[in-house]
Amino acid sequence: MGSTGAGVSEPTETGTVEIVIRDLSKIFGQGAAAFHALSDIDLEIRTGEFFTLLGPSGCGKTTLLRVIAGFEQPSTGSLGINGKEVAGLGPNARPVNTVFQNYALFPHMTVAQNIGFGLKMQGRPRSEVEATTDEMLRLVKMEAMAERKPSEISGGQQQRVALARALAPRPRVLLLDEPLSALDLKLRKEMQGELKRLQTETGITFIFVTHDQEEALTMSDRIAVMSAGRILQLGSPHEIYHAPSERFVADFIGDTNFLDLPVASVDGSQATVTLPGGKETAARLPQGYLPVLGETVTTVIRPEQAQTVAPGQGDMDGVVENAVFFGTDTHVHLRLDDGQPFILRRQNIAEAREPAPGTRLGLTLSPGALRVLKG
Repeated sequence: MGSTGAGVSEPTETGTVEIVIRDLSKIFGQGAAAFHALSDIDLEIRTGEFFTLLGPSGCGKTTLLRVIAGFEQPSTGSLGINGKEVAGLGPNARPVNTVFQNYALFPHMTVAQNIGFGLKMQGRPRSEVEATTDEMLRLVKMEAMAERKPSEISGGQQQRVALARALAPRPRVLLLDEPLSALDLKLRKEMQGELKRLQTETGITFIFVTHDQEEALTMSDRIAVMSAGRILQLGSPHEIYHAPSERFVADFIGDTNFLDLPVASVDGSQATVTLPGGKETAARLPQGYLPVLGETVTTVIRPEQAQTVAPGQGDMDGVVENAVFFGTDTHVHLRLDDGQPFILRRQNIAEAREPAPGTRLGLTLSPGALRVLKG
């Protein structure tokens, strides 16, 4: 658990702005050895939302979380929480709490004692500590485990205790640094639902750090995709998945097909592009981007946005190279007639069989699914 933040008020109405970050940078080292961990971060996080910082290792997401928490100070820029500038203040002077990857529970304390520890250190009355501890135990469904030690409960239960301890002082903001990474797949999926439930019930602003796209898409109200210390795109899970702003975002979020296609015409917000095999289809353009006629542009389409038909009956054809069975669906890897690769995702039914390598298939693209990437 991180700081407990003295004098924390109750969360305010959802939709107001909780955190405002302007022109923020974080530089480690000096001179030629200087490393820009964060550059030109401009961000507003709303009160009561589940906000996720998503990106690969080394992208700056944990550094930004640590700057918000007060464990690191920004090199330049401003950081406000609930209308108060906090850049330069330490963790104990900020209305935030942090849940780390390793949970950091006290092994000699019971579950209840761990949950009440932060309140006790703040000097809260014993009656308040006990009442809040009981409330948190109910919130995380751990009443029956109150007298057990951390070594006597599972990893998922330890995580719930860490969350309860961090929530007990009622921080305005709860920071979560990849708290699900140590759990197995099934438990991780269960805890995704639990985290979202806790955030909804408490109304506290959650800022969640992860490299796992599924976690981000499942739980978040909004996602900031980061790379090389910058925010590349900010939006809802639907926007990030279906309308990526550039190739890195499209490639990082889920499986993606990239097709290099020539532009046949441009009309407002969409272009007509020529598919492998010669047929033409519409592709949506990013705002402010107008390609030149004849220019080859990179387009993007998700694997589930194409369907198989008989060869010659769809938008383009390809030959199966491999089919990978995933249980609920099968990923069919094809080589299109112009040599470009394409992945098709087909939902499995009991009678369906994977197409054999060498099978020729036609593909029909879902209307409006093809998008042009800028640049």
